[in-house]
Amino acid sequence: MDSFPEVTVSSFSFKTGTPAANVVMDVRFLPDPRQLEESNPFITGQHGEVEKFIVSHNCFEPFFNAMTQKIVCVLQDSATRGQSKLSIAFGCTAGKHRSVFVAEYLTRWLRHRFCDMKVNVQHRDMVCNESEMLLDLDQALEGNNMEVQEPSFPGIGPLMTCTYHPDTHHLNVVSQPEQPQSCPQMNNMLLSGLKNIKMLRQKRQRNSLPNPAQSQCFESTPTLIA
Repeated sequence: MDSFPEVTVSSFSFKTGTPAANVVMDVRFLPDPRQLEESNPFITGQHGEVEKFIVSHNCFEPFFNAMTQKIVCVLQDSATRGQSKLSIAFGCTAGKHRSVFVAEYLTRWLRHRFCDMKVNVQHRDMVCNESEMLLDLDQALEGNNMEVQEPSFPGIGPLMTCTYHPDTHHLNVVSQPEQPQSCPQMNNMLLSGLKNIKMLRQKRQRNSLPNPAQSQCFESTPTLIA
């Protein structure tokens, strides 16, 4: 058996778009633990409470068994073809709870099952608060010297998308055509998007400032005393 590829497991929100990955899996069928935010507004899929909430439902174990069986097949096929890197992305609505938990859970499982395999985990949309997100945005745009790391696979788009049906315990796999895209193209696309976000923020800030002319008008208006 050839050596397994380096694996990157990630989470994302469908609201911000599906990332390029070898395997993209929709986990929105899992029970939504957002009700736990009532006691902890900053809770994410990395917290034990979320794990207990999701694992306690009957749909999780059959899904995880079916999913890991498919992942092992993909890993074996990638090793046979000599692929050096493999990316697996899990998506949910907000990218903070279900997808984060499944990504973390699979990462632990892979590290235990394949001790010699290098497994990375990333969470694209798990931002704790808006100020942290804006700080990262400003740092990325500073001087327009933003660089995007090489993708976790050699320049190809999604190979398959997977959807699990809890009623039938069936994992539906749809193969996707490879979509080559160079890293410079990805840099330009991401930089353009971040610039648009920054322009919208600046416009919103300007609109929130008081109009100087209106302020002077209000100040110069005499107060009538009956």
